[in-house]
Amino acid sequence: MDDVLDILRFVEEINNFDDFIANKLYHKAIVMSILNIGELVKHLPPEFKATHDTIDWKRIAGMRNYMAHEYNMINNDMLWETVMNSIPKLADFLQEQLK
Repeated sequence: MDDVLDILRFVEEINNFDDFIANKLYHKAIVMSILNIGELVKHLPPEFKATHDTIDWKRIAGMRNYMAHEYNMINNDMLWETVMNSIPKLADFLQEQLK
């Protein structure tokens, strides 16, 4: 949950895609947080993932692998779309699970 919340906080500091691209510190911090999230997802029990199939666990882990192994080829548009759309949904899901 910490990495998801970190990404949301980072996004509050940057206002738009251009600022995201221009600010290497936030860019790298967000990438690292996504790497951490993907790694944690790999360790979730299969039963948990099966019973919570509204989250695309395989895609999260796949994004982690892509970023870890193809770092110099990261598609910033895809990364920004993930940060703006998928991360808030994941945050909502996790907050619901922690209740």
